[in-house]
Amino acid sequence: MTLIDRILDIATRPVPLRTLLLRRLLVRWPVGSYRARLLAGGVNRPPYGWCLYHAALEAKALGHKAMTVVELGVAGGNGLVCLSEHRQFIQRAIGIEVVVAGFDGGNGLPASQDPRDLLYCWPAGSFEMDRAALERRIAGRAELIIGDVRTTLGGWNPRPDAPLGAVLFDLDLYSSTMGGFTLLEKANVLPRIWCYFDDICGYSADATTDRVGEREAVRQFNLAPERDIHKDHLSLAYTFKGMVPEAWHQHIYLYHRVSHPDYNRCLSTIDDHQLPLDAV
Repeated sequence: MTLIDRILDIATRPVPLRTLLLRRLLVRWPVGSYRARLLAGGVNRPPYGWCLYHAALEAKALGHKAMTVVELGVAGGNGLVCLSEHRQFIQRAIGIEVVVAGFDGGNGLPASQDPRDLLYCWPAGSFEMDRAALERRIAGRAELIIGDVRTTLGGWNPRPDAPLGAVLFDLDLYSSTMGGFTLLEKANVLPRIWCYFDDICGYSADATTDRVGEREAVRQFNLAPERDIHKDHLSLAYTFKGMVPEAWHQHIYLYHRVSHPDYNRCLSTIDDHQLPLDAV
């Protein structure tokens, strides 16, 4: 991108230049509460922070002392490193332990013959990982599990005292994302799981529609008979009231495990929901 192109890009964004500058400063020098920085967009990868923060609030309100967050599709590892940084801020802000895990094949995207995997867009082997370098970066902060997620997820479970509360999906392919949904069917989860889908919306080159990639995976997941029986569902999250619309809001989804024993447990008090008459 040339300098002129860069200037045009920044100058025509819907977010004002002063806001973009403030966000950069907040990432570099994190002043104020984590919640305030998150609402201002002054954190790295705001959707990661959004999902993790709200899952942690839910877990804490339900009486848990720990919760688990998973990234599916780690690639080079920048997202997992970012997630481990959010973990530190959120543990201090909310007072709950956050367990971070990442799953990846380790050798880039797998080969596929399924046209729903956007084969015209994603070459096999894309997004390789330097495993040794990444493991050094996340040591003591996150766990990395290598292998086909359709296999590794089957034998993995969240720590007994740390239910799954958030999943960051970045598997790119329809088939891999369908395999990743195994996580949402685990027993030890929160009643509402915050999800981020990196490729639910794409660029023009991706030519994304409702019947390919992650969008088709979500559709097929919701069509499963067991979802219809229990009314469990995965849906776009409508949780940004009062906020300026941003592109990443379209990537945030919520899985409602309606059949969860704690699903109907109220997480607020009656005092939180009063509208007294204004004084004269």
